[in-house]
Amino acid sequence: MRIDEVNTLVRQLAVIGLGAICSWCAATAPPLIDQAVVPVGVEPVSPHQRDYQAHQFDPVSPQLLRDAGETIIPLQTRSTTHPCRTIFGYLPYWSGTSNLRYDLLTHVACFGVDVNANGTFSNTHGWPWTTVINNAHAAGTKAILVAVLFDTGDIYTLITTPSYKNAFFVNIRNAILAGNADGVNIDFEGTGSYRNYINGFMADLTAYLHSEIPGSEVTFAGPSVNWDDGWDLPGLAASCDGIFIMGYAFAGSWSSTSWPNAPLVGYTYNITNTVVNEYYPVAQNNPEKLILGVPYYGHHWTTATSSARSTVISFIGSTRFYNDEPNSQTYGLIWDSVSQTPWYRWNDGTNWHQVWFDNADSLGLKYDLANQYNLQGVGMWALDYDGSRPELWDALELKIGLCATGGCCDLNGDGHIDFSDFPMFRFCMAGPDFYYLASQTCFAADADGDADVDLGDFAIMQESRDR
Repeated sequence: MRIDEVNTLVRQLAVIGLGAICSWCAATAPPLIDQAVVPVGVEPVSPHQRDYQAHQFDPVSPQLLRDAGETIIPLQTRSTTHPCRTIFGYLPYWSGTSNLRYDLLTHVACFGVDVNANGTFSNTHGWPWTTVINNAHAAGTKAILVAVLFDTGDIYTLITTPSYKNAFFVNIRNAILAGNADGVNIDFEGTGSYRNYINGFMADLTAYLHSEIPGSEVTFAGPSVNWDDGWDLPGLAASCDGIFIMGYAFAGSWSSTSWPNAPLVGYTYNITNTVVNEYYPVAQNNPEKLILGVPYYGHHWTTATSSARSTVISFIGSTRFYNDEPNSQTYGLIWDSVSQTPWYRWNDGTNWHQVWFDNADSLGLKYDLANQYNLQGVGMWALDYDGSRPELWDALELKIGLCATGGCCDLNGDGHIDFSDFPMFRFCMAGPDFYYLASQTCFAADADGDADVDLGDFAIMQESRDR
């Protein structure tokens, strides 16, 4: 069977399978709750931007850096095991690294360098982060530089002015090379007309970096909901190597009622809707382009009553898992069956307090969703928000798993070699002498062990498939 025939069959199977699953979701999901958490069509501020603003004057964590003259090692091949899917973690410059498990990460996204409208950088936050890069590379984990810009006017100016765009391309290439990094994640956010031009910008950037730095990856931090229909999400997926879906901020300081930050189901907007509806054409045709991001943070409100979805009196602030997990045991963990998320509450003698967050159980259900739809993988905002607690690492190991390096050719980790593995194989196949463009899952696509994925590997995969 030729590869074009395989691709056609895969697309046909995806249409049948995804359509059946969507029908099942519609029949079995709990009723939607239409209370206004975010006004319809209004996009909330992401935690990336909110946390960045809160820490913009913080120094770079000393755990990220070593002596400036230290040599940065290249990416090493994992000798034994690797995560069975991409696990893409954002590491903000204000966070520490002592609790990171590089064996359970395929990508560390170093957040980040601040971009100006003219394509220069206003602050590199100590980049290159020698300690992070060397520790990641030694473990076979890719180091990705994050380019940050949250001013929508500046984004528009940058991506529509050829000289500024070209300056950014050169500057980001040089920064990647300076850190011996493995690619870039573009975190440009906000509403506005720049979205009409972002796909062309990303396509040009991807082509440029693939040419200048073969094997480099170009990803984009994408929305969980196409709030104003301003995004062409299939076009965005086609313009780069992948989209990190920011699967959170469904509630926050703007919420009028206490609410889950990342509901799996229920409500008008939820994570299942994000995958099944918002990203439906991509999930149907190119699931290997999607990384489902989850929150390692929660929200704290004072509320009018002790009940779930109570009227908010005031927003106290965001929380971190390393506090929420022990606090939920102290005050009593409550499971919200509508959203499939946990929360806890207490009374201070005057007001009720509610904290809604995600724990290993609720995140595990989101990982199941990513596995069900055969997405490239999962990720989180943000690494180190779990502190030294092991629960969230354990959930990743349980749900995503560790696969043997070099094993042919079960790319989706379901125990079978069949047509469901071909979408990821197609994404990994860059051709002879090109290192994997995709995730560590591509180790399983490299059936002949020659450090590339090409037609030779495809022939072995055909011979190895389930009969």
